[in-house]
Amino acid sequence: METELSNPEQFVRPAVRELVPYETNYMPECIKLDANENPFPWPREMREALLAEKLAFNRYPDGMGQDLKNRISRYTSTSPESILIGNGSDELIQMILLTFGGAGKSLIIHPPTFGMYQIYARLTETAVVQVPLLNGLDLDTERMLTAGQAPEAQVIIVCNPNNPTGSLFPRNEILRLVRESGKIVVVDEAYAEFSEETLIPEIENYPNLVIMRTFSKAFGMAGLRLGYLLGQPKTIALINRVRPPFNVNSFSQRAGILALDFLNEYQGQIQEIKAETQKLQAALNLVPNLTVYPTRANFILFKPEDPDQWASELLKRGFLVRNMGMLPSLGKCLRISAGLPEENKKFIRAVREISVGA
Repeated sequence: METELSNPEQFVRPAVRELVPYETNYMPECIKLDANENPFPWPREMREALLAEKLAFNRYPDGMGQDLKNRISRYTSTSPESILIGNGSDELIQMILLTFGGAGKSLIIHPPTFGMYQIYARLTETAVVQVPLLNGLDLDTERMLTAGQAPEAQVIIVCNPNNPTGSLFPRNEILRLVRESGKIVVVDEAYAEFSEETLIPEIENYPNLVIMRTFSKAFGMAGLRLGYLLGQPKTIALINRVRPPFNVNSFSQRAGILALDFLNEYQGQIQEIKAETQKLQAALNLVPNLTVYPTRANFILFKPEDPDQWASELLKRGFLVRNMGMLPSLGKCLRISAGLPEENKKFIRAVREISVGA
């Protein structure tokens, strides 16, 4: 006896049914300034070394990523037991909330901030408590601490430098959250190589401090998806319980090791990106009726009088930028990341054209 075919939608969990997918623009014909990437190619010697590797792709990778963790430990001056590797920061966020979140628990975030925190909170059925940034730029530490007093509050995520604003929050304010909240405080340091500020040395003092890092930004590995967590070994061991086996592939693991072996070359790229970011910021500051926010990352948030029109005009000229929409306290804004020097020159010319025509 055949049964009537069911509509799959009826089986979807409510949290997923209400979710709006995270979508990105793929326009290879454009100059990409929308994703906070490192625009420079990998160092040539690194590429050659990686392609010369005899990796056994027919075998599973090292599930613990021990060689990569050993190399990260030297880079961060932490122990290998203090490190957990992941398939990009997205998987790390998910693992944190699978460990410490869930139904009846809550996550505290500071909008505007990285959108994936909220998405993974919903997927893990973790409630989200939003404490907006003061003036859209600064931590409201007092309100975050008040929110953290709730018994259901389990995790606080601070993005530092913050995406999308570029704000660098004072370390004493973040450490106050760590000390006084008593909750798991995750500091997302995706852009720390650009700000040259980190709380890694504080890990040994606080078992509730977890730091998230990525190879996607400064090390130009956005296409490989590689990130890692740092924390005290007992805290990392708890999160490791929910880590999928073999979650980071062999190629990405080896690329991460080699990238840290070519650290001097990457440091040169980082300094050039910072210099290019300053040039872009200076050019934008010359445009009338346009607000440019300070940044300690490789991207710039700015607010024209008509952001939608600006995004459209830039796209006509071949530039893909991020239209952030409405941000708390800031309103509609656009965000750009530094491209290659020649791309940035073209962008500055386009900005001048648009400003004159506006």
